[in-house]
Order: sequence, then C-alpha cells, then structure tokens
Amino acid sequence: MADLKSYEVEECRACFEVYDTTGEGKIDAHYLGSLLRALDLSVTEETVKKHGGTAKLGEKMLSFEEFLPIYSDVKKAKDIGQIEDLLEGLKVYDKNENGTMMAAELAHVLLSLGEKLVDKEVDEIFTSCCPPEDEDGYIKYETLLKNIFAGPFPAEAKE
Repeated sequence: MADLKSYEVEECRACFEVYDTTGEGKIDAHYLGSLLRALDLSVTEETVKKHGGTAKLGEKMLSFEEFLPIYSDVKKAKDIGQIEDLLEGLKVYDKNENGTMMAAELAHVLLSLGEKLVDKEVDEIFTSCCPPEDEDGYIKYETLLKNIFAGPFPAEAKE
C-alpha cells in the first residue's frame, strides 16, 4: 500500500499473524475489530461491520492483502472520537459547570446512547476507570476520560 509506511505494514503483519490461528495467511473476519484495536485504532462495531467484520466465527476469512486497505481506510477516518469531543459531549450533563456529573447519569448514558454497553461493561468501566464519587454522587468526568484513554489498565499507566 502506497499510503502506508514500511514499518506500519510490518506492524500490521505482526499483529495479523497473531490472529492467523490456522497459519494459512488468513484471519476470521470475526476478529477484525480486535485486530484493528490491537493496532491502536479506535473503532466502533459499526465501523468494523462496514469494513467486513462479522458477528459469527467462520462466516468470512480475510487475507493480509485484503486487510491492509481496511487498516489504511480506518486509520484515515475522521470519525474517531477524541477526548476533546467527548469532554464537550459530557458538558451537557455538567449542571454545576464544575467538571462533574452524576455517576448515575453517566451510567445511564453508557447504557442508552450511541454504541450501547451492557451493565457488566459499565460496571467494569466504573471499577477500573472511574474516579471516586463525592458525597453528592458526582464524579470528575475529565479524569474518567483520561483513564479510559490511558488504556486497558489505567492504574498501571499512572505508575
């Protein structure tokens, strides 16, 4: 691919080979989203589906040559949310205009808007990323977003 640098292609190849469980040079399209995320791209399930990802195992296989244009396209996409965009969105819920919102309201948002999460996923986010609530049930949403953007283990990232 002309728009990818050689080191990017090699990084893609290394990750692709991890998901190539059969050693035949193909991955199951079910793992497309996981592979893109392993390459540090933030993708929604809708984006994965649009690029050929499947919900069930064994429906479709992708070769490395088919994967590279997908990676390139997703990498160039402008619809990937940044922390600033999310901060602006959460300001709607900041009734006191002090950088806080009700934790219960955040849980409701995560369960009902956009790419909806399930209770277990919300609990995991609150357990691993959410700052402690104050005595009135408010949390600092900027701290939460920074923890989420830090990666899967924000406590380790701080050390």
